[in-house]
Amino acid sequence: MSNRKLIAISALAITAAIPTLASAADFAAAPCLLREHRVTSVTSYRVEEHIGKATFTRLRGATVFILAEPGLTAEWLQLTLSQQIAEMRGPATMRDCALDVDDVRVQVDSAGTGFSVRLIARDPDKAEEVLRRARLLLG
Repeated sequence: MSNRKLIAISALAITAAIPTLASAADFAAAPCLLREHRVTSVTSYRVEEHIGKATFTRLRGATVFILAEPGLTAEWLQLTLSQQIAEMRGPATMRDCALDVDDVRVQVDSAGTGFSVRLIARDPDKAEEVLRRARLLLG
């Protein structure tokens, strides 16, 4: 293969990769979607598990209360938060974003003057991390 062909192929490969690198950089620089809303409280989300006759209460994540905004619905909030979680499965990560913990899922319910957003993790260690990161939204 001649040097000209090798240079042309290399240039095409680099040109094709530039939009991918730019979008990954844009995503990494984007803020955590939860920070775009007014969070007024964060509490631990716990569930009861029954094993035989015993009942255990286990931490599963965090419940974040977001104040209502004009035009914001529980369905729209659910959709946008779920989309951000799906986008985070790539190489770009958001440090200290509660949505960027492996295997976290979101459940949004209308709650009077706002929305109750449950960030639910399967693993207890990840649930602790979700709660830690969610508490950062208050500060």
